[in-house]
Amino acid sequence: MIKKFGVSVGIAVLLAVFSVPAAAQFEGKIVFNSYEVTPDGSQSQNDQFSMYVTNDRILLEGENQYSFGGSIQTEGVLVRLDFEDFVFLTGEQSALKISKQDISAMMNMFSNGNAAGQTPDVDQEVEYERTGETQNVNGYSCEKFIFTDQEDPNAHAEVWMTNELNIHWGMLAEPWGNTDLDMMGDQFSTDLIFRDGYFPMRIEGYESGELRQVTEIQEIEQSDIARAMVQIPQGVKVLSFQDYLFNKMSEQ
Repeated sequence: MIKKFGVSVGIAVLLAVFSVPAAAQFEGKIVFNSYEVTPDGSQSQNDQFSMYVTNDRILLEGENQYSFGGSIQTEGVLVRLDFEDFVFLTGEQSALKISKQDISAMMNMFSNGNAAGQTPDVDQEVEYERTGETQNVNGYSCEKFIFTDQEDPNAHAEVWMTNELNIHWGMLAEPWGNTDLDMMGDQFSTDLIFRDGYFPMRIEGYESGELRQVTEIQEIEQSDIARAMVQIPQGVKVLSFQDYLFNKMSEQ
């Protein structure tokens, strides 16, 4: 469970989309650090990833390669809300473009036999408690939530979240395929992100009461730099999902 609360945060945060109509929308750069904590209290750097946000695009890129769908290795993901698609940066000169429509079709295909539009009955494995505790994190007022997993009662996560960081999310909070897709995984309530406008600033993963993993925002800066970062680099060949599958089949 600890890794569920840590590693998935980057992809988690990036792939959610909804518009919170309150304050001015955030545009800029957010840098996350994720590290493990050993029993003696020392820290081991696990990953660092950056998130560039504009009004209609979000780029998430990290130091490591990430696996999407078990078969796509990517160095970063560009979410283009204006085109309703994802661009996976799969190498220096190549990228894979997948539309929301393509992903919806795949989800329908692998939906365990549920009819189109039918939402399967799934028990909520992760529950959360709103503690009422508040704390300032990186200049933002945050509230503490405690998340517990029914499948792993010895582990829990303490998450400091703010509703002062208004990011323009978009298509991914909408129903996808046969289910209301929660691209955050089962770690967080989608209502907290989409309806209430919360954003995780620091996530602490505990095992048997001991701190084992931390994912936190190291840097957050409002600037115009994100506008230049959320473009497909010049010279990069963008493949459609169909072309990508054809090339993979040809390699076999």
